[in-house]
Amino acid sequence: MTKASLFLSLLIALVMAPLASAETIRYKIDTVHSGITFKVRHFINQVPGTFTQFEGEIHYNPDNPADNKAVATIDVKTVDTRSDRRDNHLRSDDFFGVENFPTMKYESDEWHPMGDGRFHVTGHLTLLGETHPVEMMVHYLGEVEGNDILRSGWVGETTIDRTLWGMDYGIGGPLGSAVQIELNIQAHRQD
Repeated sequence: MTKASLFLSLLIALVMAPLASAETIRYKIDTVHSGITFKVRHFINQVPGTFTQFEGEIHYNPDNPADNKAVATIDVKTVDTRSDRRDNHLRSDDFFGVENFPTMKYESDEWHPMGDGRFHVTGHLTLLGETHPVEMMVHYLGEVEGNDILRSGWVGETTIDRTLWGMDYGIGGPLGSAVQIELNIQAHRQD
């Protein structure tokens, strides 16, 4: 190899290296090792709940947050608050109306870096046939390999006002309007 061709090869490698590192990585949520939980005030304390079936993807570019995207669909009939009576009420038209609206969907719009793997994410949530903006704090925990799978970890937190979606049962009485939501997500890298 001549010095000129060696120099050209090194130059191409240096130019292409930033392009390779700027690749957007697609992750699929591992629902077995992830959770979506919520809390809402009932009289004076917070009552927790979860959704047991959901799916989604995260598209992550560590060098260009403008390429980041998250989409998740939640099967609302799988709401679980450890009380069959309460869960059935939550599935009714007083709350989720699962007969007409079996899913809710979150889709991110913009990821604003806050440093140290943290992002202020803006997006929108569709629930009960209405779509409203939702802001979320997201923390990227990193990526590890286990059993030949590259796994990423994410934590997201937000609080929404359920009345924006017309879910106003119990307001002014025993139930709060603020719903605290926490996401603990493990997602597998897709090739």
